[in-house]
This record gives sequence, C-alpha cells and structure tokens, in this order.
Amino acid sequence: MEAFLPVGFLLIFAVLLCIGLFTVKRLLGPRNPLASKLSVYECGVATPEGSARAPFKTSFYLIAVLFLLFDVEAAFFFPWALVYKESLVQGPGLLIAMLVYMGLLVLGLVYIFRKDCLKLN
Repeated sequence: MEAFLPVGFLLIFAVLLCIGLFTVKRLLGPRNPLASKLSVYECGVATPEGSARAPFKTSFYLIAVLFLLFDVEAAFFFPWALVYKESLVQGPGLLIAMLVYMGLLVLGLVYIFRKDCLKLN
C-alpha cells in the first residue's frame, strides 16, 4: 500500500493545483461579458452560416476511427522497443511476434487503401 503513497500525493497535489488556479482566475480575472464575447464564433466567421445541425459525411468519422485505431496499435511499439534488447538473450520469439503484428498492421492498411476508405468524396 505504501507504494501508492507517491501517486496519492501527486493526485492530491494535482487537485489542489487545479482548485487553486481556478480560484485565482476567478478572483483576479476580468469580468466584462459583452454580447460579442458571448456570441457564437465559428472558424473566423463572425456570424454563423447555416444551421448547427448540418450533416457530416460518414467518411469523416471513418477516418477519425481509423486514426484512433492505428494510433493505439502503434502505441504497442514503445513497450516492445523497451524490452527488445533484453529479450534477444531468450531467443527471437519477441522479434517474430512483433513482425507478425506489424504484418497484420500492414495488411489492415492495404485493406483500407484498397477499399478507398481515406477518400472524402
């Protein structure tokens, strides 16, 4: 249990820091809400054009999901890189496993390109 003591201190420090920063901002920050500051601001356009309920193409969502998928999968390379040198003593098993993993990633990428999933039209 005492191994988690530094994590607990860090959590308490983070919460107190957030509360302190918000309190200082509220006490010292300017308070002049003008109508122009409270109005909707849309990518450099002062007056919004059209409705906020405009439909988006599903390809935008597909690209976002594919990005998240490959980003999370690429995160597995970091722990592999950390233990790779030590694993060479035990044999090439980790290298083969990572080559199979990278092969599956490349196959997924080829599938995405073949299906034209990354086109926005």
